[in-house]
Formats: sequence, structure tokens, C-alpha cells
Amino acid sequence: MQLSPTDNLILELLRENSRRSLTEIADIIGLSRPTVKYHVDKLIETKVISRFTIEMDQTHAASVTTTRAMFDLRLKRNTCSVVYASIQRWSEVVSCWSLTGDIDMRILLEAANLDVLEELRDRLSRHPEVIDVTTSIVLKSWREKA
Repeated sequence: MQLSPTDNLILELLRENSRRSLTEIADIIGLSRPTVKYHVDKLIETKVISRFTIEMDQTHAASVTTTRAMFDLRLKRNTCSVVYASIQRWSEVVSCWSLTGDIDMRILLEAANLDVLEELRDRLSRHPEVIDVTTSIVLKSWREKA
């Protein structure tokens, strides 16, 4: 999809603050709220925008109790797209990659606790295309980029 100058401006404003209201964006760029909504809806529909998120300062981030893990999958065939289709709506999935080498697919998840991660791991291990799931729990994050 070819992005218009308006699309690029909206994306830049949302990168700065993903919680900006459509009204605020409209005021900043001088367009009507319905026009901005049309552009945002189009960006979501065409998957230019895949999710809205927030960043927290370290003081508050430390108080949020989530558990992060990586699931490394070995698959029967080159069926990453099939496996991804079955997990793409899981709210716990942060990122998902197809890889070269011994591991076919890596999934980064963030869950409320280990019980949730265990349940998701069990579901994945029963998937007909999955041979093996190896789990690595993230102990500490030293650096992350969006």
C-alpha cells in the first residue's frame, strides 16, 4: 500500500503517543475527525498498523507483574504460516518469527503468570504440525527496542 502524506503524518503522531484521540490528531493536522478515522481505519485494515501500545517508565514497569517466555518450535514441515494462523489471535503473543537452523519458529509471549504460559505451551504442543516446543523464561530484560 502506498502511504499518503496524511497517512505518514498520522503514523508519526501515533508513534509519539499511541493513545492520542482521533480528535486530537485531527486538530493537529487540520483535518476533520471523520477523515482521520477513515485514514486510521484504512491503516488498520491494510495491516500498516498492527497494534496500539504504550511505553511505561521503569518505576511503573517494574510493578507490572507479567511473565515473558520464548517458545522455540520444531515443525513437521515448513508450516509456520499454519501454526501462526492458529495463534495469531492470542493476546499473549508479542512477536513471532520463522527461523533458519534447527528451530523453525520462535514465539515471544507475555502472560499474567506461569500457569497461563503453561496452558499455551500445552495447546501448542498438541498442534498437529508441532514436533517439539522448548520454553525459555525471560528472567531480566537488559534492552528492548520497539
